[in-house]
Amino acid sequence: MEVTPYTEAEYSLVRTNGSAQRLPPIHSAESGSRNDNLPSYVINNTRYVLQPSNVIRDAADHQVGQLDSWPANASGGSGAHRGLALTTQGRLVPVGANLRGKLDSTPKPRFLAIIEEYLYSELKALGVEEPVANDARLQVFREVFSAVIDDFKTYRPLLSMIKNEYEMMLVHLNDKVHELEPLRHRLVLLSDECDKKLMQFRKEERDDMALLKEEKKRLQQMIRHLTNQNQNLEANIQRLQEEVSNQYELYRKELDSRKLLINDANDLRAQQEKHTDVKEAVDDQGAKKEDTIMMKIALRQARKDLDIALAKITYMEANYNDVVPRRDFVALEVKSNEYLERIKEFQELIDNQTRDIEQLRTQNENLREDIQSLQREKDELNMKNENIHEGMTPRPAWHLAGEVIDGGAERWQDIATNKTSQEKLVALLNEFTGGNDENGNQTSSNAVPDQLSPRGEGEQVPFHLRSTKSVKNRRLTRRDVAVLIQEIWTERRSSNNQEGRTKTLSEFVYEYLRNRYGNHNTAIEMGYNLDYACKRFKHNENCQLFSQILSGEADEAIYHTTKNLIEQLAERVIKESETHPNGSVTIEQFTEMLKKYLPDKSSSDITELVAAAEKEQPSEEQIALAKLFSVDDEDNYGEFIRLLKRQLNQDKQRYIHDVQEKIENSNSVNAKDMEQAIRAVNPHIRHNDLVHIVQWIFEAKDGSQVPSMNVRDVLQRLQNGVFYRQHTLSS
Repeated sequence: MEVTPYTEAEYSLVRTNGSAQRLPPIHSAESGSRNDNLPSYVINNTRYVLQPSNVIRDAADHQVGQLDSWPANASGGSGAHRGLALTTQGRLVPVGANLRGKLDSTPKPRFLAIIEEYLYSELKALGVEEPVANDARLQVFREVFSAVIDDFKTYRPLLSMIKNEYEMMLVHLNDKVHELEPLRHRLVLLSDECDKKLMQFRKEERDDMALLKEEKKRLQQMIRHLTNQNQNLEANIQRLQEEVSNQYELYRKELDSRKLLINDANDLRAQQEKHTDVKEAVDDQGAKKEDTIMMKIALRQARKDLDIALAKITYMEANYNDVVPRRDFVALEVKSNEYLERIKEFQELIDNQTRDIEQLRTQNENLREDIQSLQREKDELNMKNENIHEGMTPRPAWHLAGEVIDGGAERWQDIATNKTSQEKLVALLNEFTGGNDENGNQTSSNAVPDQLSPRGEGEQVPFHLRSTKSVKNRRLTRRDVAVLIQEIWTERRSSNNQEGRTKTLSEFVYEYLRNRYGNHNTAIEMGYNLDYACKRFKHNENCQLFSQILSGEADEAIYHTTKNLIEQLAERVIKESETHPNGSVTIEQFTEMLKKYLPDKSSSDITELVAAAEKEQPSEEQIALAKLFSVDDEDNYGEFIRLLKRQLNQDKQRYIHDVQEKIENSNSVNAKDMEQAIRAVNPHIRHNDLVHIVQWIFEAKDGSQVPSMNVRDVLQRLQNGVFYRQHTLSS
C-alpha cells in the first residue's frame, strides 16, 4: 500500500459561537433529504450521513492523510520511553522519560493541533468538558472522527466500517435499555408488593399464634382445674368408704357387747332364782326341808326350761346372728343412702369432667394440627420470600447505619423516619461527607458556603479566629476533623507535661496550626474551618466537647480528667493482668479488678461494665484487657469505655441535682454559699478540687471573678466543669 507523503497545509475550523450556532442532532437521518449526495450508512432502517470534510477543514486542502510518526520523529528521544500526563485542562500530553516529570514541549502535527483545538473549543462552547455521558459531547466526537475518516482516504473504508459497527452496537444497546426499562420498574413494584404481602402475612400469623397460645393456656388451666376436682372427689369417696367401714366395725362390736350383756343377765337371773328356791326350802329355824318329790319335779321342770331356753338360744343364734337393732339399722341406712347419693353426684360430676377433658383434648389436638398447618404455611412463605429475595435486589439493612453515625441508633431513627431509600442514602452520605450546615441540619452541597465570614480582631473573639478577611471553606469531613482534634489534644497534653498550662486552648490551637502549616493565613483559615466543622458535627461527642472548650463554654479539665482516669485504669488492670497468659483474665477476675480500683461503683454498675466488656469481645472465653482500652486515630473507644463515660456523666448529674436542692431557694449565689452547698453534699471533697470548682463557676470570660450569679447560670457552669464525686482510682 502506497502512502502519500504528508505536507503541512493550512486548516480552518467551523467554530460554534455560543448560542448563535449549534451542532446538528445525533440522528442525522432527519435531514437526509438535504444531504442525499453525502456519504451515508444505514443501521436498523435508519440512515446516518457522514459530515462533509469542509465542516472541519478548508476545501482547498485535498491532500491525502499521512500516518505521522509524531512524536517519535521529533527531537528529544524515542517515543517508546515517553508517558502520558493529564493537564489541568483535562488533556493527555506526552511526558519524556528524560524530562523528570515535566511536560514534553515537542511540537505536534498541525492537523492534529487544529483537530484538538476545534474539539476542545466545541466541548467548551457546549458546556460538556467533563468526561461524562452526553449526546452533545458524543456528536462533537462523531464529527471529529468523520473528519479524520474523510482526511485519511487510504484507511477510510476500514474506519467507516469500525464507526458503523460502533453505531450499530450503540443503537442496539439503546433499544435494549428501552426494552428493559419497563421490566425494571415491574421488578421494583413486584418487590414492594411482595414485601407488603409478607409483612401482612407475618402480622396475621403473629395475631393468630398469639390467640392460639392464649387459648392453649386457658385450656391447660381448665384441664388442671378439672383434674384437681377429680382428685378431690376421689379422695372424698375414699374417705366416705373408710367412714362406712369404721361404722360397720363399731356396729359389730356393739352387737357382741349386747350378746355378752344378755348372757350375763341370764346368769344373774338364774342365780337369783336358785337362791330363792334354796331360801324357800329352809324353814324358819334354818333347817332344810327334804321334799324329794318336789325336788324331782322342780328338777324335771328346770331341765325342760333349760332345753327350751337352749332351743331358743340356738334358734336366735341361728336366725339372728347377723341382725342389728332396728334403730341402728335405720340410722346406718339413712347415712348410707346419703353417701350413695353423694357418690352418684360425684360420679356424674366425674363423668361430666371426663367428657369435658376429652373435648378439651380433642380441641387441643385440633389446635396443634392448626399450629402445625400454620407452621407449614409459614415455612412455605419463608421459602417463597427467600426465593423472591434471591431473585430480586435485596433491601438494604438501614438499621446498621445507626451503629456507625454520630448519635447512635436513636439519632438515625429520627433522621430516617418517613424517608425513601434515596433520601436515606443522601442523609447517610451527608453524615460521612459533612453535608450538613453548622446547625447540624441536612443540606445539599450547593448550600454549604464557599467562604467563611470573618469575626474581627476584638478581644471577645477567640485567638485562633481573629481575622478581618473571609477564608476559604475547605469542607472538612468528619474524619478529617476528628483526626485533627486528636492530634491537637496529643500535642496539648505533651506541652502541658513539659511546660505546664500557660496558654488557653485557643492560643495553643493557633500556634499549633501556624507551626504545622508554616504561615499565619493558613493557620487562621484552618482555625475557621475547624470551628465551622465542629459546629456541623456537633452530634459527635469529641467534636462537641472540643468546640465548647475552644469557645470557653466548658472547662478544659473535663477532657484531661476523663483521659487520665481511663489511662490510669488501663495501666493498673493491664499491669495486674501481666501475670496471666496473653494478658487475658476471666470474667470473675475482671470483676474483682473493677471492684478493687472503682470501689465507689455499685454492684449494678460493675455488672453493666462487665456485660459491656463481654459484648465487646463476644467470641472469646476470656477478656483481653488491652483490647478494652484500645483507641483509634479519631479518639474513639469501645463499648466498655463508652459505658464508663456514661456512668461518670450520670454520677455528675446526680451530684449536680444534690447541689441544686441546696441552692434552688436562693435568688443569687456567691462563692461562699457555693462552698457551703458543695461541702454539705460532699463533706469529703478535697480543698484543691473545691477551690477549682468555685473559681470555674464564678470566672468571667475576661478572667475576672464574678461576685454572684443566679442559680440557673451556676448549674450551667457546673454542667460544663469538672464536677464529680470521685474522679480518681482507689490506691
